[in-house]
Amino acid sequence: MSRAADTGSRDAAGNPIMPDAKLEAWLTASTRRRPLTRSMPALEGFLTAVVAGPDLPNPFIPIFAALGLTARAWYNPTPAESAVLSAATAHYNRISDILSQTPDEFVPGFHRKPGGGVEPRPWCQGFYSAVDLNREAWGSILDVNNSLFGLFLPIFIYCKDDQGRPVLGPRRPGPETAAFIEHEAHKDIAPMVAALREHHHTRWYDTSASDAPVGTP
Repeated sequence: MSRAADTGSRDAAGNPIMPDAKLEAWLTASTRRRPLTRSMPALEGFLTAVVAGPDLPNPFIPIFAALGLTARAWYNPTPAESAVLSAATAHYNRISDILSQTPDEFVPGFHRKPGGGVEPRPWCQGFYSAVDLNREAWGSILDVNNSLFGLFLPIFIYCKDDQGRPVLGPRRPGPETAAFIEHEAHKDIAPMVAALREHHHTRWYDTSASDAPVGTP
């Protein structure tokens, strides 16, 4: 996974950026805050959906939900909350830069399995959480009959809804399906994310002020 925040880093405004290891520990320990993401891959998946998805009036609203922060942290963040927000913003801007400038170089920040290979589920679940949070904004492409719904398939195949049910419904039984999900489906995620981003953001938008980096509150 690409790391945007190292020990001692600061953002453009001089605010400390929480290192990724501490940020992941902060997310994991956030039982009272109830963040929508509880790991760095999940947070990166969530932020990727915010970047690739429809334009939102204030991307900090879903980002606050991902981090489990309330409106109070917008006006009066603690030093830890400020560092968390700076770290999330750094990751958001990094993902945005890659998808807008060099989308072919985008690589999802999956977990690595101890024995080798990748574990896409936390990243995909984070992406799905961001989509589910703003279903109205995503609109008709979430309709299974929409031709663009296919862009979600390699992501949603790894996801469960808030009832613990597979988002795409029961899977076809058999070793071939299991092998495809375990070893192949995730390979299509990067180009599908780039295509979603292209669908929501035109060339005009790429050069507009709306595509400028997000700054911390």
